[in-house]
Amino acid sequence: MKLRDIRRLLQAEMISGTEIQLEKDIGSACSSDLMSDVLAFSRSGHVLLTGLANVQSIRTANITGAKAVVYVRGKKPDAEALELAKLKDIPVLTTRCMMYEACGLLYQNGLLGVSLLENVQPSAEVRDYNSFSRSFEIAGRNFSRGGSVSTTIKDIFEDIGIDSAIIRRATTAAYEAEMNVVMYAERGEMIVHVTPDLVHLQLRDEGPGIPDIGLAMQEGYSTATPEMRERGFGAGMGLPNIKKNADRFEIFSEVGKGTRLEIYFDLHPVRENEA
Repeated sequence: MKLRDIRRLLQAEMISGTEIQLEKDIGSACSSDLMSDVLAFSRSGHVLLTGLANVQSIRTANITGAKAVVYVRGKKPDAEALELAKLKDIPVLTTRCMMYEACGLLYQNGLLGVSLLENVQPSAEVRDYNSFSRSFEIAGRNFSRGGSVSTTIKDIFEDIGIDSAIIRRATTAAYEAEMNVVMYAERGEMIVHVTPDLVHLQLRDEGPGIPDIGLAMQEGYSTATPEMRERGFGAGMGLPNIKKNADRFEIFSEVGKGTRLEIYFDLHPVRENEA
């Protein structure tokens, strides 16, 4: 389905973007106001439908490879979100349809949902990379900057030519880890290591620590405050989503001192017929 068709079906107004972008092919749709759900379940090439009209919706769209964002219920994003959308070349539309109506119209007219794409797995291209490391500071409680480190990491990975499927997994994990620091810690540091065979994300924070890691790893468990939920987070998908996307994941935490995450992605994965 073309983005032009989506605009027509939803009687949407295009508030950022060009006529050329309306010719984009959209492969699926994902709808949620919880950005962790979008990170967990969307597929690259989708259109994101949401009522969360802040910059986190655009950062999430960028991380997940969305081709467009449609705000429902007549909502329009703030200036910061629109500026980022223009920078990342993501067209933005708004429709007066409610979320339920918008999703129903698109599904009825043939746009697939995630469950119908579950068995479609992109193949990873095998390439070699030079080794490098880079460190990023993360400020706790700074929601307006939350996700900016992960966006920068995504740009770096694209510049050096890492396979798009690995980029999506790695930056999704990075985004979830970064937002955990923003929500719960005073400060944190994310270190990115890239070798010819591996991407390694290491994150340390100065926060409250995790009393029960096993409980925190359960999908749906959350200690999020109302403020965090209003900003699209706190669905209890953060740590489970990191584990799901990583090839290897280790977590260490001490109450009252902080948490360390070690997240690994193989750049030369072993295919089933080679095992």
